[in-house]
Amino acid sequence: MSFLASIFGQTSSVADNSGWFVRAVGFGKTKAGTVVSEHNARNQPVVYACVNRIANPIARFPLKMFKRDKDGGSKEVTSEQHPLARGLAMRPNEFMSSRTLRKTVQGHALLWGNGYVEIERNQRGQSVGLWPLLPDRTRPVREGNAFFYRTNIAGETFDIDSGNVIHVMDQSHDGYVGQSPIWHARNALGLAFAMEEFGSKFFANDAKSGGFLQHPGRLGTEARANLKKAPEERTDAGASLERQGGLDNAHRVKILEEGMKFVSTTIPQDDAQFLGSREFQIAEIARIFDVPLVLLQSHEKSTSWGSGIEQLMIGFVRQTIDPWVDAWEQELNWKLFTEEERSEGFFVKFNMNAILRGDMAARAAFYGGLFQVGAISPNQVLALEDFEGIGPDGDHHFVPAAMTPLDRAINPPEPPPQLPSPPKEPA
Repeated sequence: MSFLASIFGQTSSVADNSGWFVRAVGFGKTKAGTVVSEHNARNQPVVYACVNRIANPIARFPLKMFKRDKDGGSKEVTSEQHPLARGLAMRPNEFMSSRTLRKTVQGHALLWGNGYVEIERNQRGQSVGLWPLLPDRTRPVREGNAFFYRTNIAGETFDIDSGNVIHVMDQSHDGYVGQSPIWHARNALGLAFAMEEFGSKFFANDAKSGGFLQHPGRLGTEARANLKKAPEERTDAGASLERQGGLDNAHRVKILEEGMKFVSTTIPQDDAQFLGSREFQIAEIARIFDVPLVLLQSHEKSTSWGSGIEQLMIGFVRQTIDPWVDAWEQELNWKLFTEEERSEGFFVKFNMNAILRGDMAARAAFYGGLFQVGAISPNQVLALEDFEGIGPDGDHHFVPAAMTPLDRAINPPEPPPQLPSPPKEPA
């Protein structure tokens, strides 16, 4: 039960607060001279796209609650059987849809390395709602034998029992806190930011770069003093003198005095491999998230996942999406239900069939193979294609009459004795 619920004995959630917001916190400058944090990482289009490519399927997959039956199968749970059965798939809380909740928390897990969801419970301990917690305001705490999550909302701190927080993470050093991919790759992201800023300033300066000052003799005392003065100080010519170093001054033209000449050091962008470097950084950042370049509209290199988009998607789902789905399911199945509900066979599952569907011919062959061995009924095939069922008769399972079990093929039964034919009537 959540912190407030344990006090007041009612359904409540500490995350139910309309005043919470995200404040940007920087890590300081990277080696490229730019600032990178989880808050500004999505300003890079490739990071934004990678988060979308992974979070969209997680948010799109049908998420349903099931209960195992005595025959070893399972049936979908109705809202009469569990208070969160309908809300889990559609509306986990009154302010957001299931898609919004899952995409938000998955984005947190991809950027911060940790996605947190508080479970709202009723007086019976049953889960009735889910609320996202901010990853930069929430952390797991272990004090002696106690393990809980501490979160801060609108300046107020709350401690929530670990059994009431869904914690989705990937890599971790200690098993309690996930590691931020943005933090580990901050220098790669910093270089991407630096190249973007460099290119913007280059074109803002009429595609002209900087240069150096050439003097016919030796600088006079006054000229030396002018060159060493602080930025923005005016000279006799009325223009600003600024130091040459740093990204901010990459394309600035300097003052000429005492017969000095400005010699441009512009390097053609092709010679500097500017575009190639930017493309390489896209690939470098895509590696952080395990997203194939072709899914990011980057066609610099051909994919090695196979010749068809179907094989590429299957590989992407297996290598990138499936581990995240497993992380969600393990947390939900362990924490969403009471001990009694788990013993009764309650569980949740993502349906990943939609994204793994092949073309029409492949699906027909797949369904045909399952149907011929009696694994699925006609109504189940229709449901997988979102078609209307054909009534109770469509719930039957069929097998070909000519098929024989293997043991009967090896040891066929004795044929039944032939009865003598009745005597023919005399003509």
